[in-house]
Amino acid sequence: AWAPDAPLENILGPSPFSAPVFLAFVLLLFLCTLSCTWLRTGKVLSLRRGNVPAIHLELRAARRNSLEEFLREHGFRGKGDTRWRNRPALWAGWLLHVALLVLMVGVVIQIVFHDGGAFEVAVGETVSLAESGIVFDRTPGSIAPSRPPDLRVRLVAFDAHQHQPGFAPDRRSRLQVETPDGSVRDLVLDRAAGARVEGTSLFQATATGVALVLELPNEDLRAVHLQTENERFAKADLTLPGGDEARFEVEANRPFDDRRGSGKLTIRFERDGVEIEVSRGGLIEFGNTTAKLVDLVRWSGFTYVRSPGIPAVFTGFILVLAACVLLTLPSGIARFDTRDGSAIARVWLNRGTGVVESAWQGWSYKGTENSASGPGGPSSRGRENISWSHNQ
Repeated sequence: AWAPDAPLENILGPSPFSAPVFLAFVLLLFLCTLSCTWLRTGKVLSLRRGNVPAIHLELRAARRNSLEEFLREHGFRGKGDTRWRNRPALWAGWLLHVALLVLMVGVVIQIVFHDGGAFEVAVGETVSLAESGIVFDRTPGSIAPSRPPDLRVRLVAFDAHQHQPGFAPDRRSRLQVETPDGSVRDLVLDRAAGARVEGTSLFQATATGVALVLELPNEDLRAVHLQTENERFAKADLTLPGGDEARFEVEANRPFDDRRGSGKLTIRFERDGVEIEVSRGGLIEFGNTTAKLVDLVRWSGFTYVRSPGIPAVFTGFILVLAACVLLTLPSGIARFDTRDGSAIARVWLNRGTGVVESAWQGWSYKGTENSASGPGGPSSRGRENISWSHNQ
């Protein structure tokens, strides 16, 4: 967490990673990487067309088949005057830059469009996430939608003690989710996995408690969620229709989470300093109306997230891994030519040029027909030598 008097917070604000200054630096990094990627694109395309870079190694032999055999032993493949060494690996550096661009785009989209929040639903209750007061602890991005997703969620069943073999007891819920077009999806959530509906991912949270289900004359059933004070006691303060303040309290003989059940329950309702006990089916003065206590059920907590940047982030990571694999492969190009009656191979490699140069020197000792010359005159062993060329 950021300390209130932290210097970075004074500069970037309470959300530093969505601050304009941070996003400006990300944009600058993106433009620099894009420029580098553009330059690499031209270089790679030139290599793919068979153009050898200006700085290259030049090998000379009396016969071309000697050069072909040597290059074949060092991984060069192909036909005609151009041979390739791990041709796809020529794109490794370019692909790494593209991966970084995709990652940056995905991260920025995630930062500014991300939206998430929490909500609670009791068994049998239906809530609309877009309705005011349903979602809490919402963390929208700087230009995220102004409202939570337009989904209606009904908790059909909830198991606070799900026990899978090899796992500790945990939560499990069965939901019905209605989308704006009226379609309904049945979902099963647990702590191991969520579900995705209309671009929104829903997850099971750990929070749970008990809720009182009330039947009001002119409404559907209403669930009053109680907050657990200790393992056997829960309460809820609420404002009644008409504006009066009231409180519900529930006390159990055994813990609410006891798998044998909570035992006998005592339900109390307090209003205007007067406290009464209420049983299932009992009536209470609920503000300016009368409510009937129908049942006591479980409520469960859930979270939702809208993460439009995650696909781009995952794609970026996959491209980074692919580029890293290609970077492990030595790549290069060789092009054959003739000069003064001798066969010439102009060779460029992304790395390992010294190894190939030493190997050619050793190879040329096998016979006296191979030779090379370069700037500064021949450096010969008999008739065998190698040169570097830098063509303008």
